[in-house]
Amino acid sequence: MASIVQNLKAAPQTKIQNKWVGQKRSRLVRHYFVISLILISGGLITSGLLELYFRYQESWEQLARLQHEITVAAAFKIERFIQEIEQTMKAATRSREITEKGLSPEYQFELRRLLVNSRAITEAMAIDSGGVVRGVVSRLAITSPSGKGESAASSAFQQASQGKSYFGSVYFIRGSEPYMTIAVPIERFAGRVIGVVQAEVNLKYVREVVSDLNVGKAGYAYAVARNGDIIAHPDWSLVLQRRNVAHLDQVKAAFRPEAGGQKLQGFVAQNLDRKPVFSSWMLITGLDWAVFVEQPVEEVYGPLYASLFRTSGLLLVGLGMALLAALFVARRIVRPLETLRKGVERIGGGDMSLRLEVKTGDEIEMLAEEFNRMTENLREAHAGLEQKVAERTQELSVANEKLKELDRLKSDFVANVSHELRTPLTAIKGAVDLILREVTGSLNEKQTHYLTRVRSNTQHLAGLISDLLDLSKIEAGKFEFQSTRVSLGGLVHEVVETLRPIAAEKPLELEVTAHEPSVLVWADRDKVRQVLTNLIGNAIKFTPPHGKVMVSSASSDTDWVRVSVSDTGPSIPADERQRIFEKFYQVAEIGGPKPKGTGLGLAISKTLVELHGGKIWVESEPGRGSNFYFTLPAAPSGEAKSLANAAMNVS
Repeated sequence: MASIVQNLKAAPQTKIQNKWVGQKRSRLVRHYFVISLILISGGLITSGLLELYFRYQESWEQLARLQHEITVAAAFKIERFIQEIEQTMKAATRSREITEKGLSPEYQFELRRLLVNSRAITEAMAIDSGGVVRGVVSRLAITSPSGKGESAASSAFQQASQGKSYFGSVYFIRGSEPYMTIAVPIERFAGRVIGVVQAEVNLKYVREVVSDLNVGKAGYAYAVARNGDIIAHPDWSLVLQRRNVAHLDQVKAAFRPEAGGQKLQGFVAQNLDRKPVFSSWMLITGLDWAVFVEQPVEEVYGPLYASLFRTSGLLLVGLGMALLAALFVARRIVRPLETLRKGVERIGGGDMSLRLEVKTGDEIEMLAEEFNRMTENLREAHAGLEQKVAERTQELSVANEKLKELDRLKSDFVANVSHELRTPLTAIKGAVDLILREVTGSLNEKQTHYLTRVRSNTQHLAGLISDLLDLSKIEAGKFEFQSTRVSLGGLVHEVVETLRPIAAEKPLELEVTAHEPSVLVWADRDKVRQVLTNLIGNAIKFTPPHGKVMVSSASSDTDWVRVSVSDTGPSIPADERQRIFEKFYQVAEIGGPKPKGTGLGLAISKTLVELHGGKIWVESEPGRGSNFYFTLPAAPSGEAKSLANAAMNVS
């Protein structure tokens, strides 16, 4: 009685607990929604701020890298401009007059041609090894400019006399256009300096190099010497006025000793007009110049600010869409998904009869319907899958056993028939040979003719039987190899001499060329003989009378030896060059009779060569006959011999 009372008291408590659990689950869904909203909003805000920060950094680095690349290109063009002048001067020192006569008066012509070839050179002079001027040409009369002095010319002469090119510092003629001195050695022979060619170069043409650069809309490039003098500038008046920019921060930074080892980045500084610019520089160490590329700050930062504003706007739009999406998810997705979850749990538990009922009129309802169809298909497939698999497996096993049995019966039949035919055929051949040797009595001409035909056909039939036996052994995996060191040249001569009488009957020429006695292969002598006999015999058979068959061999490398059999017979069509190595396949001439034989010779030869580890192929051109090639492994020495033997036995 007491236990019944306790159960009655516990029943209402159980119902209350289940109701509380259900409320907890529904409250949990709301909590998940609120948390998801917070996470999505927080994630969008965080990712947006990070995107703004990294976009700023990446844009800054990209702008600096782009302007640095432009600066490097400008420095490269200016340096190449000076180098081209140097190369032109060096070309003038390699004239035929220098080689034949040295620094003679005729060299004046080369100096004039130097002015024609390089428009930047205004004056050129040739100085011999003693410092005496042997020739001078000039576009205009130039006196020794102030600031240039004799020391520059002396330094140029001394450095060039040592076999090195000299690049002088920049100076200005009459306070206007910039010039520099370039000197190169004159070498009559390599290492023998007989003089110096010295030129005065007008640097106004460097302006064309920097003016052609495209640096944004308002950007520009200019070149500066170490002392701060502007060498080239799109505004040429600054050069003519000898404006000095040594006081600018970017110029100080460029020529600072450690600047050459630093990685160039963007540098915000003021230009000559005291306007902020984004400046990059590149030193030309060989000339002691620096090239600057500058853009106004408002032009550089314009795309960056526009990108930041677009990103901020997209962030706000994304945040608003996230709020709307969260509300939509709460009303249209969370509840149907909960129904799907419960149905999946029941189906996962084995209840294949369950059907999900979701009516939302959207993709979730379509998902539920597809899920119901999938469940039905799974139920049907599960019922018949195992039975079908067992049936198909049994059928395949039976069919496979039948195929194996048929293949075995075919091989046994061919082997037995070939053995049975070989014995009486041998007896017939022996009897015919005895009669032809007139052991049984003398023969007349007609009897000898017919018996010779019988012997020929007997030999042909014996060859067919041997091919069938070899094929059956290969297919049964019973082909044995006895690999030894074989003199390939001797074996080729032996096979050729055996087949020479057949070639003489047609008649045709059988030739062996380029055989080295020292060429040895590691192979089964009898199998290689069989391959050679098949290839040479085919060449004799298909070559017309008065044709030619050539056999040769050579070491293609240290590991392989290549053998070739060539003939002047009909060519093999391109679409049949691979098929001729198939069993029972024969190539017949158009309108001609079918060739004699079984079509097994090339197939057996291909198998024998591949069992040796080599390969066989044919090359043929219309009107030039055919060339058959195959390779064999070269004979190893020492321990390699035993390893090769083991590898051959495994194959």
